Amino acid sequence: MALLNITNYDDHPEDPNWIVFRFGRSDLSVEFRSELDKVGIAYQSDGASEPPFLVAVKQRHRELAVRANYLVLGRHRSPFLADGILRWLVLIGVGALVTLALVGYFMAS
Repeated sequence: MALLNITNYDDHPEDPNWIVFRFGRSDLSVEFRSELDKVGIAYQSDGASEPPFLVAVKQRHRELAVRANYLVLGRHRSPFLADGILRWLVLIGVGALVTLALVGYFMAS
């Protein structure tokens, strides 16, 4: 197990043939299992009633399972800058800095 793991999956601590996905919400776990069913990957789930909700997949399906995991997480993530006004202020500020840099470059040459 990695010291710093920022993903919601890791190799099984006892059986290297499995990869374990952790979810903090049951709806994400259910949606992930649905995605696995769509692509035809067999899995095992712990059937827990409280978090973490664990789903195990064989290592040979790692690439497809990780892709399904990211699809599910991507559907439920919040935007990096959720506030629309702040988002526009950041974009305008970056645009102004790039414009100033270009003006300074062309004025110097």
